[in-house]
Amino acid sequence: MRSAAYFNLKDIAVIFLLAMISAAINIIIPIKIILNNMGIKGPAGGMVFFGGFIFTLWISLAPLITKKNFSAVATSVLIPAFCLPISPWYGIVDPPWFGIYGIITFLIVGLIIEVFFRLKGDFLGFSIGGGLANFVCVITTWTAIGFHTNVWPLKENLLIYLIVAFVSGVLGSLIAEVFISFIRKEKRD
Repeated sequence: MRSAAYFNLKDIAVIFLLAMISAAINIIIPIKIILNNMGIKGPAGGMVFFGGFIFTLWISLAPLITKKNFSAVATSVLIPAFCLPISPWYGIVDPPWFGIYGIITFLIVGLIIEVFFRLKGDFLGFSIGGGLANFVCVITTWTAIGFHTNVWPLKENLLIYLIVAFVSGVLGSLIAEVFISFIRKEKRD
């Protein structure tokens, strides 16, 4: 007897499309240059300020669209998988396996979003999950970069950057929820 796959073809297409959009935004938009021109220094400044739009929004859309567990995890792991062949994770090539941090970090992000999606809470609960996901993503990325390059965020910026990272993630998940609610409302009308 043949068992059916958990994700159908539509689910797989949605997951891949969302991951590709996120990866494309991350690769194409020169966030580091934009932030440097604004006087905002990294590391991972793009993730701090725009992680909610670049990553959290697209990862959060996956379970909202597919309504299936593990779609956020699949989407989140595909994002660095699409980015790494084009450019090393944060340009770090020593050690050569540094990109594994990106995959592990995004796996954690996907898991956090999955947990908050499964709680079936209101907009606020899911949005807090997006904030926590981006917050953890920033901390793990800073730790990996700092450990291997000795480049750390400035101490005087830590608190504000962490607050901004959380808010960015909250906004990413909130935008995903509002977008899906709008689409569903339009379908009913």
